Amino acid sequence: GHLLPTMELANQLSNRGLAITFVITPKILPLLQPLRSVHPRVETLILPFPTHSAIPAGIENMQELPLSFIPSIISAFSQLYDPILQWFLSHPSPPVAIIDDLFFTCWTYPLACRLGIRRLVFAPSHAYTLDALWSSVSKKGDEVINDDKVDLVVHHDVLKADVNAYNIASWGILLNSFPELDGELLDHFKKNVLGHDRAWSIGPLFSFPVEISQKISTDNVMEWLDMCKEDNSVVYVGFGSQITLTGAQMEALADGIDKSGVRFIWTVKEPMKGVQMGGTDDNSVVPTWFEDRTAGRGLVLRGWVPQASILRHRAVGSYLTHCGWNSTFEGLLSGVLLLAWPMQADHFHNAKLLIDKLGVAVRVCEGLGTVPDPTELAMFLAESVGRSWPERARAVELGRVALKSISSGGSSYMALDSLVKDLSAK
Repeated sequence: GHLLPTMELANQLSNRGLAITFVITPKILPLLQPLRSVHPRVETLILPFPTHSAIPAGIENMQELPLSFIPSIISAFSQLYDPILQWFLSHPSPPVAIIDDLFFTCWTYPLACRLGIRRLVFAPSHAYTLDALWSSVSKKGDEVINDDKVDLVVHHDVLKADVNAYNIASWGILLNSFPELDGELLDHFKKNVLGHDRAWSIGPLFSFPVEISQKISTDNVMEWLDMCKEDNSVVYVGFGSQITLTGAQMEALADGIDKSGVRFIWTVKEPMKGVQMGGTDDNSVVPTWFEDRTAGRGLVLRGWVPQASILRHRAVGSYLTHCGWNSTFEGLLSGVLLLAWPMQADHFHNAKLLIDKLGVAVRVCEGLGTVPDPTELAMFLAESVGRSWPERARAVELGRVALKSISSGGSSYMALDSLVKDLSAK
């Protein structure tokens, strides 16, 4: 969910003439090939993935692990501090800035301070969430937190690091949002949380196309959708690359889809290696009766799917989503009705923005462990494609604004130009 927008950010910065070096581990390197084929000057610093007692051998990202492994992954990556430091110190013309995901803050911010260069946080989110999450730690009295007030210890345990303080103290923030969505809240975030103007809404950053093994054939899915005669008649059900459902949740979801009578596409995660090692109740198994009972009116897809292409198809009218920001963005840009089931972390802030502030989504369920009532869920699914919704109309309009923002002269396009100008001037 974070890697592909980061690659698109690199694409946009390369288009504007900046030299890019990706720090990457061997197993992730093939995903970078499409970007390097477009931008041959993009360089790589390939470092072995550090070993960690909690992470199975051969795993180098969160795609194959449950969310409970995030601290372990971050702790493992923090061991790259020293080799990256040595690379910088020995480089004849080292980079002038570090741009990295906000998850790596516990060691990349101290690294940037040690090197005396700027560190920019890439937050695949929007001002509403960051303002809510960071405002409580942004000030001590009347003084904005800065380098002098942050303990520059490299924390190998993310739970011990004051990551929000590190993020706020960083030189700049990049948001995968757009100015028209963030509105005045972006100005509030700059003034009252950051204490400076170096925050840029530069999205939507579309996922840069990559080759992913074991992916579903796009042609087969599109052919099935093409056979659906009515527009906005299919419900798409998907919970992103990280969320997994318990057996009880899968049973209730299957029952709800069955009772609704709607045409559907349901994407299901493959089993994760971290769970096979003894993790929590991670079933994500479709009930054995479901596919036979719903044969002819839906598809169950396992593993990676062409989600953006599915959502953009004329036949898809609604999307049952966990409200992860990247998935939400794809839904907004496609103009579908968003059926919100926020589960954890920033999902709740995203849902509040979508439902209460923007009016482009409908709340269906809430909570990571919540088991929805199948009858109520069936009603939501049936009505989501059975009548017109003002929320869908507003989503369509907001999607148009988002696309305009990244076109030449648009607000996000100009924000990227401004960012590059600032980086190039110092």
